[in-house]
Amino acid sequence: MFLLLLVSQVTFAQKNKKTAVGPGGGSIEISPLELRATTNDFFYKFERTITEAADSIIKLSSIPSIDKEALIWKMNAIPIANVAIYNNDAFLGYIDVSVFTYQMKMYFETGAGKNLFGDHQKIAIKAVNSLWEDLLNIGRNLVPDNDISEGTEIVIDFAKQHPITSSYFVRQSTIPLMTKIQNVEKVTLKKIASDMSQNLNEMRTQIGSYVDMMPKQVRWETELLLNNALNNPDLTGRIDSLARLTERMVIVMESSPAFIEKQRMESFDDISGERVAVLQAISQERAIVLEEIKKEREIVLEELNKQLTFQRQATFQDLTALSNQSMELAFDKMENIIDKLYWRTVYLIAILLAILFIGFIIYKKI
Repeated sequence: MFLLLLVSQVTFAQKNKKTAVGPGGGSIEISPLELRATTNDFFYKFERTITEAADSIIKLSSIPSIDKEALIWKMNAIPIANVAIYNNDAFLGYIDVSVFTYQMKMYFETGAGKNLFGDHQKIAIKAVNSLWEDLLNIGRNLVPDNDISEGTEIVIDFAKQHPITSSYFVRQSTIPLMTKIQNVEKVTLKKIASDMSQNLNEMRTQIGSYVDMMPKQVRWETELLLNNALNNPDLTGRIDSLARLTERMVIVMESSPAFIEKQRMESFDDISGERVAVLQAISQERAIVLEEIKKEREIVLEELNKQLTFQRQATFQDLTALSNQSMELAFDKMENIIDKLYWRTVYLIAILLAILFIGFIIYKKI
């Protein structure tokens, strides 16, 4: 019985092992968890590469408009890549960030942003090209013959049909591409029973990326606010007014000590009024920024709550179906084993009785 049970388990395991066949004829097995870990590493490289390129442009440029565009680039591109990568499906996240990266590549090379950074345009192009090559290397590891030419062509065609037109990166959904690329490249992800710890680990990784990115976003929003404030004509006029007022104070101080006291008091009143106006303007801008950050945080928390509920329900359903299937298969196998063991026992008893009967007859004749 032990040997029969062992053989049945080995046969059952071999039947339930699934492989995916690539264009080269080889078999591959890759799980969504393995692909998710790869895309997690890529996102951190994406964030560092974009941030470093934008900071280099800001450091080398002396034109305020270019500095502003570089700040807007990293402020908008990194959150969009974060949303694209941390999709419910790991393969869809990979396809989405691949399309977004090639859209940025076209945007900076030949699109509406080809002159966005002036003489420093090559820095942005080099950074995006490096990220694109990394994505191609990830894709080649998904198929045994490393040939992803057809899938790459599909991604490039989609990006060309839906180009980016501004630094706010308004994009088209890439969900239809996932099935199309899987069919062309014959990429099949190995199915594994996802448990709650795996889903919580993915959620923890996503939340960690949001937490790491949020202070940077706040800092970049603040920098953009300060740049806009410094370039605001009203604030610039007030600063010029303060400069003229200071020059007048110097002249008065040199002319008459008696007049100095009067002008000093008037100057203090003017300065106090200007300071209050500037503080009010900055306070209003700060309140607007904090309100926007609060709204974004509420949206992110709500979305994370929905995703966690959905993942928990899907996990319970998958585990229930897997348990039922395993029990049914176990009962079927045990029923076949018991039937075979029962009939073999009957045969052995019948043979034993026949041998005893023949022996008894021989014994009587002797």
